[in-house]
Amino acid sequence: MLLFRRIFNFEKPKVEKLADLRLNQRYAPGAAFPLQAWLIGPNFELPGKVENLSGNGLGLLTTDHDSGLRHGQGVKVRLALADFQLTLSAKIAHLRPVARGQYCGLGLQFGDFLEQKSWLQLLQPVAIGQSLRGVPPERVAQNEPQFIKQVFRGEENSALTVWLEKSFGTPLHSFEFETHDYFCRADAKLGVLEAYVREATDSHKGKLSNPVFDTSGGLNDEIRQLFLWILPNLSREVPDDVRAFLQRFAA
Repeated sequence: MLLFRRIFNFEKPKVEKLADLRLNQRYAPGAAFPLQAWLIGPNFELPGKVENLSGNGLGLLTTDHDSGLRHGQGVKVRLALADFQLTLSAKIAHLRPVARGQYCGLGLQFGDFLEQKSWLQLLQPVAIGQSLRGVPPERVAQNEPQFIKQVFRGEENSALTVWLEKSFGTPLHSFEFETHDYFCRADAKLGVLEAYVREATDSHKGKLSNPVFDTSGGLNDEIRQLFLWILPNLSREVPDDVRAFLQRFAA
């Protein structure tokens, strides 16, 4: 049921803290984020488009006008992201007709801790990506003479750092994405996305000196997958050229 088994393996106090943080904040998934949803009732199963998510609910746009949906009705919502599927109980909090169907605001009802944890894991790539904001240039330490550094910071101790070469056209050279103790980085020359774990050293490069060699396909794959799911959810503060550069490593 869990989206991630090695990362974001939150204990109950962290889940409660995250739920509070996300409670009143709505996150709209990026158009390319491959999250699918279905609204399920006694006599129907309607495909829908996820318009927004929060710590305890989601907004779903369906193309149906005639299923008899009503305020307060108990339903289920099935969500799918790649091989991950999650089915949750919900109540219809509000309905609004739209040009191509209905907008359904759903209040989620978690059956147990595992369901809530799974939901909050699903929310992470959207919330982290959309929370990234540019750090003012005067607050970015330019400590590598051959590069210009840009930094974007967001929730969950996340940071996207981009290095541009000090040469004609200031081409993008490399990037590093960090959240919690996990990193992805790549540079234009090698063209390979690599996963890393944090090391406690003073050097920026030193903390990235140990790649995650995980032949079982666990931690390494999860760090990479998180990054790939964050990409379509990046905030508009991340410039188009940086987005395009990051997408080069999504294949």
